[in-house]
Amino acid sequence: MSEINKILELANSEIGYIEKASNSNLDDKTANAGNKNYTKYARDMDNLNVYNGIKQGYAWCNVFIDWLFYKALGADRATELLIGWSAGCTQDWIWMKNAGLIVNEPQRGDLIFFRNLAHIGIVEKVENGKVYTIEGNTSNAAELIVNGGTVSRKEYSLNSSAIYGYARPRYDEENQENTNDNNTSNEITYSTIKRGS
Repeated sequence: MSEINKILELANSEIGYIEKASNSNLDDKTANAGNKNYTKYARDMDNLNVYNGIKQGYAWCNVFIDWLFYKALGADRATELLIGWSAGCTQDWIWMKNAGLIVNEPQRGDLIFFRNLAHIGIVEKVENGKVYTIEGNTSNAAELIVNGGTVSRKEYSLNSSAIYGYARPRYDEENQENTNDNNTSNEITYSTIKRGS
């Protein structure tokens, strides 16, 4: 299974998870529902000791993305793809930009950053002028909701003012399926450049 598929399969299985009122019942999707930003995602990432402090009880959209990559691919590979562990959207954007991973046209598996770099999700698919995402710490409401408390599937128009930009981790290309919905061909096109042209 491709790296993108592993991450998105895990993300799909987490849809419906609700943040907790305390450290109780963190592994249950709906028990102990609250608005205190307690999640199994922060617990697991805090146990890795990769952040600059404990993230349990804080906004967790970025922690959710880190957790997906870690659980689906392991800590070493997740570190490579995410360029480190920050738990912060602004820092992740800077790392991705400095690594040349910012893209204009989204595709499946890309990270999607939202206005003012205040929120992050992962692109599930792009079709019919819309980008479909899975996000942590949002809500089921149609608009962008930062710190909304659930893992939800969302959709946005590709020209939505809520979207800041996209980053494409360097997934293992040898094991990837075609992620561009518009390209259904497996043909390779070669270009010839003549000397002096």
